[in-house]
Amino acid sequence: MYRRRKIVKEEKPVIPDNIRDFGYVVKDNGEIRSIHRDEPYEFDYLPKDRPYNEERYKKFIDLVGDVVEEKLQAAPYNFQKVIVPIGADPTKDVHSYIYMTPNAMTTTGKVIVFIPGNHTRIGQWSRRVMCDESIVTGSMMHITDLVREKGYEVIILNSNGNYWYDNRAWDSPKVHCSEMTVVPENDNPENHCQYVFHNFIRNVKAEKVAVLAMGWGGHSFTLALNNEFDFIKDRVKAVAMTNSVHARDLIEGDGRRAFMFDNCVNWVVSNAKKGETVQDLRFGCTSISSELEIADFTLNTMLDDIMKFIYIKMGDIEPVVEESDEEDDENRELTKEELAELDNIDMLSVE
Repeated sequence: MYRRRKIVKEEKPVIPDNIRDFGYVVKDNGEIRSIHRDEPYEFDYLPKDRPYNEERYKKFIDLVGDVVEEKLQAAPYNFQKVIVPIGADPTKDVHSYIYMTPNAMTTTGKVIVFIPGNHTRIGQWSRRVMCDESIVTGSMMHITDLVREKGYEVIILNSNGNYWYDNRAWDSPKVHCSEMTVVPENDNPENHCQYVFHNFIRNVKAEKVAVLAMGWGGHSFTLALNNEFDFIKDRVKAVAMTNSVHARDLIEGDGRRAFMFDNCVNWVVSNAKKGETVQDLRFGCTSISSELEIADFTLNTMLDDIMKFIYIKMGDIEPVVEESDEEDDENRELTKEELAELDNIDMLSVE
């Protein structure tokens, strides 16, 4: 008679509760590196156990998100939380929040709006860039530094904070839960963007507004464009996008489509040479190649061009007019041979 072999359940390592116990540290320059080997975050902690590695990464990136939000709310950024929906009591009501610099609603100067893509927490552009490069370039800190030098106030949308549990808003529903609670009027990225535009952005005092959107954030903006066109056509001067997934066909009317064509540029992953125009009629705006394969890195790779576009459209700098080849020929200095030829012509005319 054979006995059934007792199945021994393998005990997996407990997932830590702080970054240092993961074996990593956030350096002063924002890099996330392992304490002992000074290397970026390693996803495959347990080989061939993707579910565990994903759960571990999710916890790690949430801890990184805490650090990012702490820095955004501290000097020199001083972002302030604004609760949505308006009127919700954060001590007892289901809610989310956005971030604004102190004078975003009252300045008569310039405001820029950041709209992230999917799968990021508020204040972040890319989890991958935060882990591979730094929390400064992977979050919205770096571009905030740049635009603040030009006198901009900043509004950061919380596009993915749609699901409510454990007394906070999350970017995904709770696993193994039959009931799901969503944030009222902000239950998905599109509705959140439209809510913030309708209740906050269209009420700013700024004469000029710029928008920087990534991925799904570009799609969300175009839906807000459909509903808030009167405000947007008057005061939004520049719309910069990276790898936006918006579609021209979902933009309503010739006026809105003309606005996108005149005021929007979408920087995209492409095999074309960096900076070349990519022909893609789906977007209804200019598309420019980043010469990259991974979308996460488009923003930082093309950042100089993106900020130049925004600054020109917002009137911060003057566009540089390139001289034509004919003008260059007219203005260039003559060679010695050409000068000698002219001397010969002069001598002949005298004779």
